[in-house]
Amino acid sequence: MVRPRNLQPLFTSRGERTAFWHRALGDEALAHWLAALRPTRLHVGSEFCERLLPTPAQLILNLVEAREYGLGVSLLTPVASPQVIDALAELLALLPAGAEVVVSDWGVALLLQERFPQLTPVAGRILCRMLKDPRLGNPQYAPPAGHDLASPWLDTVLRRLNVARLEMDLPLFAGDGTFSGAPLPLDVHLPFAFVAKGRMCRTAGLARSGPERFSPRPLCHHECLGLRADTVREAMDDAWQTVHVGNTVLCRHSPATLAAVSRAVAAGRIARLIVPGEAV
Repeated sequence: MVRPRNLQPLFTSRGERTAFWHRALGDEALAHWLAALRPTRLHVGSEFCERLLPTPAQLILNLVEAREYGLGVSLLTPVASPQVIDALAELLALLPAGAEVVVSDWGVALLLQERFPQLTPVAGRILCRMLKDPRLGNPQYAPPAGHDLASPWLDTVLRRLNVARLEMDLPLFAGDGTFSGAPLPLDVHLPFAFVAKGRMCRTAGLARSGPERFSPRPLCHHECLGLRADTVREAMDDAWQTVHVGNTVLCRHSPATLAAVSRAVAAGRIARLIVPGEAV
């Protein structure tokens, strides 16, 4: 969520919640399902782009707004460069004890352990390895669970770094066995999954010309918050809609795949759902 003040409709009537989710996600059936639930946490920041990290002033405002709604706060952090580490050191110092920090980089998890042990590390979805290419339409290419979270080697790393939870995208071929076997409480993103990311932002580069147009550090005005590109393969019937937002390619899951999430929630195999609070 970039603008927490826009959450207000989620704390009114069920009809208002349905309308909110329908505007954000464009899916009537999903909106009705989510309207029966109430938010418990606010994710701020970005796993994908260092330019979407909040400033210290913005983070303080986010913490105040979240507290007004009775929400916990999770700070999303991207893959870390030296500049990101410097920015995070200032932001992490502002978080209250017990606040969650979603790490996309093992170095950030180590930073938390060494300098901010009062905060709670969460392994973000970038660290969850799985088949992500939506052009592969056959489930034979995917491992049985769709992810690698049941690895004993990963479990050792998670425990060494005091990671408390796991986040994952919904695998392309999610089934009833997908959400079993995780060593820690499992939080699932829907209805979008990230396919690939980089440091080059096509959206920001559109306003520039010359050799710097698509450089890794373009002049950024947060164009990605209002622009996206739908990508389509001509003459191909792809099962998943694909969109390009900023430096990230995302795919949207079908209603049939989302049904597996609904069954897992009902069975208690998913601890949290993480849903965009603003239109993608």
